[in-house]
Amino acid sequence: MLVVQLKLQKTKLVSDTEAETSETSVLKESSSSFTPEMTTEYSRVSYRFKFPGPGVFQCALTRLVFVMTQAAEVLYRTVVWPDGLLESAGKTPAGMLFNIKCSEGAISQLHLPHCETKEALCFNRFLSVAHITDDDGMSILEPTKITDTHVLVKVPHLSAFGLIWDTLLRFLHTKQPVNCQVLLFLRPPGRAPPTLDVLLLQGNIPLSEVSAQHEESEHIKVSSECLLTADQSYSVRCEPQALIDPKRKTFRTGCGPNFHPTFVVSITTNPERVTLVLQDQHCTAVWEHGLYIPSPSPRKTSAGATLELKLHLKPKSLKRKLFNILKDLTDENFRDFKWCLEDESLDGSSPIQKAELENAERRDVVDLVVRRFGCEGALKKQRLQEEGAAREQLPVIRLPASDQPGGQPVESMEHEDPT
Repeated sequence: MLVVQLKLQKTKLVSDTEAETSETSVLKESSSSFTPEMTTEYSRVSYRFKFPGPGVFQCALTRLVFVMTQAAEVLYRTVVWPDGLLESAGKTPAGMLFNIKCSEGAISQLHLPHCETKEALCFNRFLSVAHITDDDGMSILEPTKITDTHVLVKVPHLSAFGLIWDTLLRFLHTKQPVNCQVLLFLRPPGRAPPTLDVLLLQGNIPLSEVSAQHEESEHIKVSSECLLTADQSYSVRCEPQALIDPKRKTFRTGCGPNFHPTFVVSITTNPERVTLVLQDQHCTAVWEHGLYIPSPSPRKTSAGATLELKLHLKPKSLKRKLFNILKDLTDENFRDFKWCLEDESLDGSSPIQKAELENAERRDVVDLVVRRFGCEGALKKQRLQEEGAAREQLPVIRLPASDQPGGQPVESMEHEDPT
């Protein structure tokens, strides 16, 4: 049976805004930013990083901060919140739930990003941290400190950690706005007019998590920050006029697991530049941004569709599938494949140097091939490797015929060993 335990620790909430801002600045200056290795499978993202030693380190993708006591490798990913545990405890998610794995004692403290405004932090006490394990259920940890951007908590032992709101207190303060973001994704070109997916999300939802569910679309980088109020109605206006569905939508805080568009904007007038305006229920603009819509490339729907267009649609998908194929190779076959890369050039380009491949792991090899030869070159490299493998009985990495020029868009890849 899952048990809900309440573990109360002393909370230090800084009410003085100037002192809080100063402490946040010191934290940012003292922490080192890092970008972890990221893998995506079935739209779920996993992160990995090897910390060089003790210190304070902030993840550039999730904004998580790790206070390390020693050198260690950390694996972390988001998992689905257990609704039953939260409801029985009178809590609701206030951020993503992160499952963290590391050697015991290597992490002394976590800083979890929140989306509260400075004004809300001056008087509210409804933020806490859920610590969820398979054996003990859920423990509720009170923060040691709450800064302008993060909730600090000591790590008793590793498992899943996530921010939670007290449901009743949050309901009493629903009129308080939260820091949010407007994310834009341009769908792949097709027969329909250019289409933008507009997502309204809490500010502490990582872009990497959202992009994994919209990998076929292009993320349009804009200034995304805005203030939104939960349970309030919002609408989007487009200049020049466009088809927008729905006309109006109630904003609700949420932390996945799915991130669907809040609004869909179909741009029918074919302008070079559009302006999107997000309005509250009083028609007051709360966010506005102009952007250029790239012209769609000529597209053939027959079997003669160009390879360049197909690769433009799924570059991330191609890299991930290449990695999955290499992951299935035995160590001996993987060494043979790297030897082929040292031996062959492509279109007059030099082969990958032995020094680059000597200690390269599978992820590194995928990056090396795509960076050296490009996505189209990676396909050509695969074909050269296939021909050599047939001669020398090496493992074959084969893209299906649909991935070759004149085929259909990339959908799947397979690994075949010669028999």
